[in-house]
Amino acid sequence: MFGLSFGEIVIIAILALVLLGPDRLPEALRTGGKLLRDFKKSTDGLKDQVEREMYSVEKSINRMIDTPDVPPVAQQAMSATVRPVVPAPAASIENVPGLDAALIEPLGPPPAPAHDPAPSAPAAPAAAGPAAPAKTA
Repeated sequence: MFGLSFGEIVIIAILALVLLGPDRLPEALRTGGKLLRDFKKSTDGLKDQVEREMYSVEKSINRMIDTPDVPPVAQQAMSATVRPVVPAPAASIENVPGLDAALIEPLGPPPAPAHDPAPSAPAAPAAAGPAAPAKTA
């Protein structure tokens, strides 16, 4: 209780008995009990009040979420302008211009040219250094 061990409670009781005396000790304990009871009542009342307020706030938030703040006349006007969702028609040659050209399969890669019109450049010389004469055998 309040983080006090049994020994500490006994020491406090002995000190109270010595300081207050046997005549005033019962009166002091009754007063302490009343104070504790009143404190508990007030904290319980405060706790109940906070819970009621939290419940009412939560209830009003849920009510605002469930029913938007739109006047009935505006709701009627909005519902009159809402159109039903109609699925889009399937694409066909009649309703999509150029679809027939897009659906034609390509012929494949273009053919390679028969000959190369640009002459090729001569090969670059080998690494620098003396060239070895060709041996004939």
